Amino acid sequence: MIIPVFDIKNNECVSGKSGKRKTYTKLNSVYGENPIEITINLKKSGAKYIYIADLDKIENRGNNSELISEINKILPVILDNGASSIEDILFNKKICAYSILATETMKSIEDTIEIFKELPFEKLIVSIDIKNNELLINNSNIKMNEIISLVNEVKPDYTILLNISQVGTRKGNADKFINEIISKTPYTQHIIAGGLTNKSIKKYKSEGIDNFLIGSILHEGSLFDDYKW
Repeated sequence: MIIPVFDIKNNECVSGKSGKRKTYTKLNSVYGENPIEITINLKKSGAKYIYIADLDKIENRGNNSELISEINKILPVILDNGASSIEDILFNKKICAYSILATETMKSIEDTIEIFKELPFEKLIVSIDIKNNELLINNSNIKMNEIISLVNEVKPDYTILLNISQVGTRKGNADKFINEIISKTPYTQHIIAGGLTNKSIKKYKSEGIDNFLIGSILHEGSLFDDYKW
C-alpha cells in the first residue's frame, strides 16, 4: 500500500530534506496547490489514506487541527502531531482516523504501554524515528532495544520505520539498521518511510514489505503507476 505524505505548517503543505524543518518550503505537488485540493485529487486517483505531520503541533508552535479534521472527512488521516498521552490520543480521535506514537516525542515506555492498554490497538501506530543512524527519541534514557521490546509487547497492527535523515533525498535504500529492526519485530506490519524511490520500493517489495509512506516522488509525479495504491 502506498500512503501519500505531506507535512503541514501554518495551514500549508510543506516539504524539505533530512528533517531540517526550519528550511521547509511550500510543497510543489502535481495534485494541487493547497492541502484540501491535494487531498481531493489524491482520493480521486485512488489513495486510501493520507499521512500528515502537524509540524506546528510537534514543535509546540500552535496546531493545524481544524484543517486536519477537514482533510480527515475526505481521506482517513494517519496523524503525527506529537501525541504522547491518553489525553492526546482522545483529542486526536476527533480529528483523524489513526494516531501515531512516535519515538521523537515519546516521553516514556511506561506511558506508551498504558496508552495501548487503555485505547483500541487498531487505531494506534508506533513510529520508530531514525536520524543520523541513531534512534530519534524525546527521552534519551530510552534505548532502541526498549523500543523493540515495546513493539513486541503491544503488537501494533502497523509500525512505521522512518529515516528522517533521508526524507526528501531520494536515498531511501534498504539499509542494515532498518532491516535489523524489521527482523526483531515480527509481530507487526512495517511501513517504510524516508526518501524512497521506485528502485527502493521494488527492493523492499522483493523482501516482503508492502507498505510505504511516499512524499517526494509522489508529489513530483514520478512514482510508478504499478505501485499505486
